[in-house]
Amino acid sequence: MSHEAPAADNVANAPKFLNAMEVADRLRVSRSTVYNLISSGRLTAHRNGGGKVRPRGVRIPESAVEAYLNGSLITPTAEEAAA
Repeated sequence: MSHEAPAADNVANAPKFLNAMEVADRLRVSRSTVYNLISSGRLTAHRNGGGKVRPRGVRIPESAVEAYLNGSLITPTAEEAAA
C-alpha cells in the first residue's frame, strides 16, 4: 500500500467545501436558516458525522452555494422596469 501525496493538479481541482457558518456569512442569514435550506433540499450538503440534536460536520460545496444564489435571482418585468 502506497502513501503518496496527492498530485498538485488533484488538489487544485478539488471542490471547496464551506461549513454552515461560512455559508451563513456569505448569504447574510443565520446558521439555522442554512440548516433549514439544507433540510428542505434547496441547498446541497454533505454530512461528515452524526449528532443527536442536529447534524454535525455539515459541509456545503461552494458550487452549491453559487447554484442557490443563481437560482434565486429575480429579474424585473418590463412593467416594473418602466415604473
